[in-house]
Order: sequence, then C-alpha cells, then structure tokens
Amino acid sequence: MSDGMSSYGLGELMAPWLLVWLCALLALTYEGSAKGGIRLTTIVVMVFVLLGSAGEVADAPAPGEFLDAALRIALGLPVVVCLFLPEATDWFERER
Repeated sequence: MSDGMSSYGLGELMAPWLLVWLCALLALTYEGSAKGGIRLTTIVVMVFVLLGSAGEVADAPAPGEFLDAALRIALGLPVVVCLFLPEATDWFERER
C-alpha cells in the first residue's frame, strides 16, 4: 500500500461500512410480514456501528481513520434518530 496501511488495516476500515450497507438492505428489502423486526434489527446494528465508531474516534492513530469513524458517526446518528420517528414505523408496517 502506498500510504503504509496493511490489508488488515483496510479491512478494519471496511467492516463497519459493510454493516451500514447491511442496514440499508434490511430497511429497503423485506417481506411485509417482518414489520417492526427489520426496523429493530436495523436500529441494533446501527447502534453497534456507532459504538464501535466512537471507540475508533477516541483511539484513531491516523487522521484518515479518525475521519472514517467520524463520518460513520455523523451519518449514523441521524439514521438511528429517523428510525424512531412515527413515519418510519408507518413505512415499515405498510402493506406491500
């Protein structure tokens, strides 16, 4: 790697983003019978991503890793807040 980051380091940076994409897929593609379970699962996974990112912000050895974790927090907090809104409940409980 040109900046000295190992493939292990790149994997550590990519893993939380994979969870974020998993949350997006859960929220957008589900069967109507799942109702609130998918919403709750999405909230739980996003909270784990946020908690892990908060720890990374505190221990970030490089500016790039700090920025990556801070970006996950800045984008993840509004998602969790929006998932608690009544409109989100209505969207997840809609009939297909």
